[in-house]
Amino acid sequence: MAFREQALRSERFTEKERRNLAILDIIRRSRQASRAEISRITHLNIVTISNYIDDYISKGLVAEKGLDVSTGGRRPELLELNQKYGYAIGIDLGAPHITEDAAIIAVMVDVNGKIISKAKLKKEVQPQEKFVDKVVAITGELLSKSKIPRDKIKGIGIGIWGVLDRYKGTVRYAVENGDTLSYTAMQSMLERNFELPTLVEHDATAGALGEKWIGLGLETEAENILYICSDSSCGLILNGELYYGASKSAGELNLNPPPGDGEKNCWAKYDYGCCLRSRGIDLGIAARAKAYFKQNKDIDSKIMVLAKGKADDITFNMVIDSSRVGDKVAKTLLTDAGEYLGAKIAYLVNLFNPDAVIIGRGIERAGDIFMDAVKSSIKRWAYEESLKVARIAPTSLGEDSIACGAAALVMQQVFARI
Repeated sequence: MAFREQALRSERFTEKERRNLAILDIIRRSRQASRAEISRITHLNIVTISNYIDDYISKGLVAEKGLDVSTGGRRPELLELNQKYGYAIGIDLGAPHITEDAAIIAVMVDVNGKIISKAKLKKEVQPQEKFVDKVVAITGELLSKSKIPRDKIKGIGIGIWGVLDRYKGTVRYAVENGDTLSYTAMQSMLERNFELPTLVEHDATAGALGEKWIGLGLETEAENILYICSDSSCGLILNGELYYGASKSAGELNLNPPPGDGEKNCWAKYDYGCCLRSRGIDLGIAARAKAYFKQNKDIDSKIMVLAKGKADDITFNMVIDSSRVGDKVAKTLLTDAGEYLGAKIAYLVNLFNPDAVIIGRGIERAGDIFMDAVKSSIKRWAYEESLKVARIAPTSLGEDSIACGAAALVMQQVFARI
């Protein structure tokens, strides 16, 4: 489809497209803004702004609504986005590891980024064909729930894990077994079934855009944001724009595991000192808890109560729940994981000097004990000059952050190319 092809040709915007995004983003953030206010913020003259605004009004994206307070002379007209202009679907394909919380999440948002409908399906181990069928099913469920006319929906955005190869249309989850998934078949099936253009983006990149458009970025106007997907990858917004890298696979946080060494190297076990290998979607918390209680069978802990005495049944959620009632082992596990992730983030803070670092992909649910350890570790390892301006926070959008970001990706294309 032309929409998808146009987006894929280049992630870099033209000067006109940047102006479109800047002007419309001011209106979206402010909810209501005058031409004079937009001119002041963008440093574009009022005639140029009026030409852009008149075009938006003629296309139905912007409407004039009421009058602002006058500072002398004629009261300026206020502008706002037409909430019913269009909608976008965002789909988070879920974390690569199948845990008890793994799910496919789909949302529909309006032009302001407000979620108007949501659907969620449990993620399971299944063949690619079955998985694609499930993605189609959740999209259909979302459309049915929302009751939005099909001609008002501008497209579908998908957030997917792993190292993307946009030229081959594949994604590879490199941390464990190196499995490769073709996402183009999924795009094509969605486009055939729903006749909507479909874009695929790295989940961390989608998460970063979600925070900038809909979450924390609305409050802080942060221009440099890192979105941390557990410890596996990060989405990068630099100087207000998504950063992809030369081959469009930027953001991987770990060294590529060398093959063939098995248990002889640090890549295959969790008792290592290296922070450049992923511990997994839960930072290895469940695995460490299992190993600990197998070696220390007589230790009293809420974790083992929840696991009914079976160390192999321990889950990430059990550790979190135990920490909330003061379990010492759980608190130690979460503190260790937070210190490990904080060291990795400190390196990124030193490297990119961001306005904000957002922690997501479910690990943020570990709570204050974990987040305090993350911040303490960052403070220990990051340079003061970079850290003093960086806000460290869990995702403000919770489990919806990546789906919202995928939908925002579609809206960004709509705004840029109106």
